Amino acid sequence: MKALRMVAVALGVTLAALIVIPLIVLAGLFVWLKLTEEADEEALELEQEG
Repeated sequence: MKALRMVAVALGVTLAALIVIPLIVLAGLFVWLKLTEEADEEALELEQEG
C-alpha cells in the first residue's frame, strides 16, 4: 500500500510539473515580448523624429 501511495505521489508531481513548467515558460515569453515591444516602440519614435 505504501508503494502504491508513493507511485501516486510521483505521478501527481510529474503531472503538476508538466502543467506548471510550460506555464512558467509562457509567462516568461510574454514578459519578454512586452519588454521588447516597449523598446521597439521607443526605437520607432526616435526614427520618426529624426
